[in-house]
Amino acid sequence: MLALAFAIGEYVLVLCAVIADLVSGLRKARQRGEARRSKALRRTVEKLATYYNALAALTVIDAMQMAAVVYVRVACGYDGVPLLPALTLLGAIGIAIIEVKSIYEKADEKEQRNFDEAADTIAALLKMLKDKNIKLP
Repeated sequence: MLALAFAIGEYVLVLCAVIADLVSGLRKARQRGEARRSKALRRTVEKLATYYNALAALTVIDAMQMAAVVYVRVACGYDGVPLLPALTLLGAIGIAIIEVKSIYEKADEKEQRNFDEAADTIAALLKMLKDKNIKLP
């Protein structure tokens, strides 16, 4: 049941990533004085449908894999394999990366500098944590 909730959460987070890209695109169009057209919004819906079709296929494969894991646990008593929708997770991460890249590409130079500064700050923080041997969860 927890694995199902995890997979549903991944679908919701993909929706959030697509909405973030849509909002970014609308904001940029408004800043440039461009009209927001239904054709662009339709492309977003088509993109979301494509993403969800791919995620659904990965979820079916994960369901088969998890059924096999449950069988091995019940029939053989082997509990060493985690019950995790791994392919769905990897697909959702890939989609989120695509959407972040899309938002980043549409940013103007000032916003790109802000992104770069934020990335440098995060890298410096991670280096500091590594130097102090602090383990991240």
